[in-house]
Amino acid sequence: MKQFLLFIILALSVACSITAQNNWYERYRECINDSSLEYSRQVIEQWEQAEPESPDVYAAWFNYYYKMSRDEVMQMTPIPPEDGRQALEFEDSTGAPVYMYEVQVFDDSLLAIAHEKIDKAISLYPDRLDLPFGKLATLFILEDYDSAMPVLHQVIERSHLNGNQWLWTLNTPVGEDGETMFKSSMQDYFSRLFDADLDGEAMQLVEWLLQYYPDEVMFRSDKASLLAITGNSDQALPLFLSIHKDYPDDNIVTSNIAYIYKTMGDKKNALKYYRLLSDCGDEEMEELARQAISELTTND
Repeated sequence: MKQFLLFIILALSVACSITAQNNWYERYRECINDSSLEYSRQVIEQWEQAEPESPDVYAAWFNYYYKMSRDEVMQMTPIPPEDGRQALEFEDSTGAPVYMYEVQVFDDSLLAIAHEKIDKAISLYPDRLDLPFGKLATLFILEDYDSAMPVLHQVIERSHLNGNQWLWTLNTPVGEDGETMFKSSMQDYFSRLFDADLDGEAMQLVEWLLQYYPDEVMFRSDKASLLAITGNSDQALPLFLSIHKDYPDDNIVTSNIAYIYKTMGDKKNALKYYRLLSDCGDEEMEELARQAISELTTND
């Protein structure tokens, strides 16, 4: 009976602890959405006193200092805004266009505190995937890719060690979707590096991923595509052929193989793969293949 009562007491203690943690988190969420940063700071300080080792407290401090570091300033420049934001346009004394619009700037000292907080949390709670992802979000906004790459590598290494058994906010298990979330997120980071014209960093990322996920078609295709785009078709082709062998119904891979053979002047093999594509069931791909076949056979 004493053991049974002890179990009940422990269970109630854990339940109360989870409830208290949830209450603090909800209070924090309310204040960051509706209140000033000063009030947010007061809530985080109270939360920290109640739960000094909570990873969510570290995350809250990170968000607080990141928000504190941001500011908006007016900029005058001959370069128009690239993101579609509104800008005043006028001419300078020479008649050249000048644009004035707000840009975001950051206080480096406050950013350093924010990153110190999140780095401490990541070191203490390495399976909390939201923590490095939060840091990466800010680093990509800052376009600080040199700092982002080691964080990505750290996450990949941890995925190998923990089998993608990740936790999220309030230590909630991600569960069976952990690997899917991890891989789709890595694919997003690859795309963002590629879109930023950082081919070397994109290739480094996919090489790290293939070290532990050599059979993942998404990462294999990333590497092959990047090689082809950067003018290394001779290296890309065997990779695409290997993927095609494993996934013969992947129309994009088939199209890439056909195109590479076409650019290499190998008409026979180009026609072979375009003919496969012409009967793939995808109308757009079939039309592309028919046009390529017509082009390749016009002078025969």
